[in-house]
Formats: sequence, structure tokens, C-alpha cells
Amino acid sequence: MNPFPGPSRGRGVALRAVWVASALLLSFGTAGIVGGMEHQPGSAARSELTWTADQRLLPLLTGAAIDLSKLTNDVDVLGDEGTRALVAVNGGDTAALQVAINNGDKLLGTIESETAAYRTKLAGLPGVGPGAEGRLGGAALRRYQTLAGALEATGGLSDSWARLTVSSLAAMQLRGTLAEHDQSTVTAARLGTAGKFAQAITQLAKSDASIAAARRQRDQMSSSVDVSILTAWIDRNAAYDTALRKLYTILRTSRGKATKAVQQAYADEQAARAQLPGDTRGLIVIMSDVARGGLNQAIIAIEEAKGRLSDTLDAFNASAAE
Repeated sequence: MNPFPGPSRGRGVALRAVWVASALLLSFGTAGIVGGMEHQPGSAARSELTWTADQRLLPLLTGAAIDLSKLTNDVDVLGDEGTRALVAVNGGDTAALQVAINNGDKLLGTIESETAAYRTKLAGLPGVGPGAEGRLGGAALRRYQTLAGALEATGGLSDSWARLTVSSLAAMQLRGTLAEHDQSTVTAARLGTAGKFAQAITQLAKSDASIAAARRQRDQMSSSVDVSILTAWIDRNAAYDTALRKLYTILRTSRGKATKAVQQAYADEQAARAQLPGDTRGLIVIMSDVARGGLNQAIIAIEEAKGRLSDTLDAFNASAAE
């Protein structure tokens, strides 16, 4: 039996109080450690852990943004060349079209080189790549991710420019074919008016060749272009050539005498002539249809690429101002 029960019980109570207090302090300390571990370096709460890496990266990101600005400008100029190509096709200016295509080819090469260099620069920045969230602060990481989002913006430009080139050259070739036909038939008519029926018939064979070439070109673009107006143009001109040939053949047989057959052939020629376009507006519509088969779509694709690049720069500048 304890001879000093009072003091012993008091000591036990005191020890338990000390133990409870220690446990509480330990639990609070552990909670603080866990709470601290919840703030990863990539968040603002632990920016002191990423400060050195952030300060090293941020100036390099600004340099990458300058490169992106140059790339964006070159894509914009490529769009201008595409517009010039479209204007040249509509105006039948072969020389201007070739200049626009050549300039575009050179620009495309520059854009592809700039894109490759931009990709390499971003990949080589310190602290980026897998696990960057643990090495970089939130602001730096966001700015890097913003710039990286533009990497694929120029990916389809090569195909778009190739489509523009093919479409514009096809449109110009078709325009030349149609012009050659008109000139050939006009020459045949002049020969026939002069009584040179055999020569006129020979000349119309060249018109037939132009019509055949126009139909082949029409067929090649029919999968991507509405060729209904072009088909009507070809058919009406072919019908006129047929009527004119028939008239000159009968006149040659009748030795220029106005027989009933000649009179009927002349009436048929007049009816066929009435179906021809009265001016070049139909040709302009045809060229516009052909242009829409590739030119317009290519220009739109270029503008969309420029828009993505511009949006990236705007977002980067906005984040840098925060």
C-alpha cells in the first residue's frame, strides 16, 4: 500500500497531461508537414522552390515568342500571296500568277524551317518536358504551354499551298484553252466570210481540239468543282462549231450558191450563235467556280493557321502582363 497516495496520484495526472499536450503538438506539426506537402512546386504556394528555374526560363520564353511572331508574320505574307494568285487567275494574268506561286514556294520553305527551329527551341528549354509541373512555377509553366500550343498550327500549310498551286494552274490552263478555242473559231468565221471554205473547215478542226481539251480539264476538276456552267459553255460552243462547219461544208459543195440546204444551214448557224454568251461574264463565273475548287479553301486554311498563331501570341502576352 502506497504510504503517499496523494502525491502519487497527482504526479500521474500531471504526466498524462504532459503526454496529451505532446501528442497534440505532434499532431499539429504533422498536419503542417502534410499541408506543406500538398503545395507542389508548380503552384504559387511554393514559388520559392521554383524561383530559380522560373527566372532562368522566362527570358527564354520571351525569345521563343519573338520567333513565333516572325513565323506568324511569314504565314500572313503567305496568305497575301495566295490572294494575289486568286486575283491573277480571275484576271487571266499568267505572269502575276507565276510570281505569286514562286514567292509562296519560297515563303513556305522559310515557314517550314522556322517551325522546325521553333519546335527545337521549345524542346530544349530548361525545366520543360515530362514532370515539368514539379520543376516550374505556375506562371512559367502556363506561358510555356501557351507557346507549345502553336506547334501544330502550320502543319497543314504545305498541303494547302500545293492545292492552291494545282488549282490556280488548272484554272489558268482552262482559261487559255477556252481563249484558244474562241480565237480559232473567230479565225474560221473570217475565212468562211472570205469564201475560203476549205481553210475555214480546217481551222475548225483546231477549235474541236480545244473543245476536247476543255472537256478533259472539266472532267479532272469535276470532283471538287461545280462544273455545270463550264459544261454549258463547252456544249454551246461545240454546237456552234458544228453548225458553222455544216454551213461551210454545204457552201463548199454548192460553190457559194444560196441553195435551200445553204439557207437551212445558215438558219441553224444563227440559232447556235444566239446561244453563245454575249460577253466574257460567263468566263469570269467559270474561273470563279474553278477557283473555289482549291484556291479559296487554301487561302482560308492559311488564314486559320495565322489566326491560331496570333491567338497564341495574344494569350502569351496576356499571361506575361499578369
